[in-house]
Amino acid sequence: MKNENLNTEKIFNLVTIVFITLKISIHLFAGHYELHRDEMLYFNMGSHPAWGYLTVPPVTGWLAAVIKEVFGYSFFGIRLLPALAGAVSFYLTARIVKLMNGGITALIIALTTSLLLPGSLLLFSIFTPNAFEYLFWTLAICLMLKLMITENEKLWIWIGITLGFSFMTKYSVLFLIAGFFFAFLVSKHWKLLLSWWLLAGILAGALIILPNIIWQYNHNWPVQFHFEELKKTQLDNLNYSHFFSDFFSLTSVWILLIIAGFIFLLANKKQPHLQLPGIAVLLVYLLFIGTKGKAYYVSGTLPLLIAAGGCFAEKISRPKTVTIVVTTLLTIFSLISLPFVIPVFTFEKLEKYANNSFGQILAPFMRWEGGKVHPVSQVYADMTGWQEMADLAGKAFHQLTEEEKKRCTIFCERNYGYAGAIHFYGKKYNLPQPITYHESYIFWAPDSIPWGPAIYINYEPGGMKEIFVEVTEIGTVNDPYFREKGVKVFLCRNPRVDVPDIYKADINKERERFTREN
Repeated sequence: MKNENLNTEKIFNLVTIVFITLKISIHLFAGHYELHRDEMLYFNMGSHPAWGYLTVPPVTGWLAAVIKEVFGYSFFGIRLLPALAGAVSFYLTARIVKLMNGGITALIIALTTSLLLPGSLLLFSIFTPNAFEYLFWTLAICLMLKLMITENEKLWIWIGITLGFSFMTKYSVLFLIAGFFFAFLVSKHWKLLLSWWLLAGILAGALIILPNIIWQYNHNWPVQFHFEELKKTQLDNLNYSHFFSDFFSLTSVWILLIIAGFIFLLANKKQPHLQLPGIAVLLVYLLFIGTKGKAYYVSGTLPLLIAAGGCFAEKISRPKTVTIVVTTLLTIFSLISLPFVIPVFTFEKLEKYANNSFGQILAPFMRWEGGKVHPVSQVYADMTGWQEMADLAGKAFHQLTEEEKKRCTIFCERNYGYAGAIHFYGKKYNLPQPITYHESYIFWAPDSIPWGPAIYINYEPGGMKEIFVEVTEIGTVNDPYFREKGVKVFLCRNPRVDVPDIYKADINKERERFTREN
């Protein structure tokens, strides 16, 4: 019996290793478009380490600093960390299956689902806080599940630390904390909330997040400004039905297994302790739906539901052949959505693919923040056109004399994507650091600029013709799949007015809202 258990454990670990290897390979060696606009923003945070940024806590910036130090301006380096985060999440998913007394079949189902789940493939393909939030949520849920099974109250310390770092990655972890807190209150495990170790965990988490809270206070709570802007520009354009349609786009046919996972957690009489995480996750979903949150905000709960679904499928399937056949069919159908989360097609082929008979099913992938459906997804539309933009800026820059280059300023009209493209793709042209009154670039902008020429990126020259004598259109980004199609690059020479004084007044005004009055 002992040898049999040992062999099962070896097979369990071997299966886990195989899937982890597949996960890393998919993300590092699949096809690639250009960097996503958000990736370029987060990567630039590595040049400005801080205890906070305008829209996110500091962890992503710290990781970007490590990437820059180790890999430099490397596409591979930028994509490596989210791929590794996905690999660790796979390991934790396997641990959750184990904690639920799942066997090899449950493990294979869970990891197959995790491997092909569109949301998982997308999140771990790009360098954003979402990949690391997913990891921290999975770890926190795994630790809380172990706490309920073992009643080892010392685990509260590790839960507090994990939630602290999750907070320092994305503030949305507060929804997860709220869900589990209320679930504990209504469960038989409520006495665990009276533990002194919980207070120790809270203290550990509080110490981790304290520097960011102080930073937020000193900068007049940028997070409040961000949430107001997010609500006005994105969330108000969504309705409650969008959450469900977008959730389907994240889960595809595997939504059947996720629903089964909910049933397994909430109606499991043999393992009643699993009802608590089931109730907690249900509350998290209701909180996000009620606040018009986006579907991918709940991605960190999926490993729990997937593991539970795998255990459910394993227990009800007799013979096991049924499980294998159903999993195989789901795998085949899930491949339909693969091109929308992994760049396997050119944009032209992708558009044709989206217009085929599966168009209605795949429509959620092409819905942008404004609520409208487009030929390609917004994610992909933000992963092209940047190199062309940087090339035009480089062309403008090299029309300047050596003396003019030293005094040149690049203005990107309120768009961190433009600035990110100049920072990353413009490095080969030795372009000066871009300036934009958008996102954390407001904090990074210099206090003053020299008198000299400017490269201006916007759809129209606007007021530049009043400021400079010469305004020359260098070119237009014409990529038909680019979200910013039609944006132009202008070379501006011979200022008519005192541009440094105008800039100083503008940047001080932009920073006022993030300056605390003494």
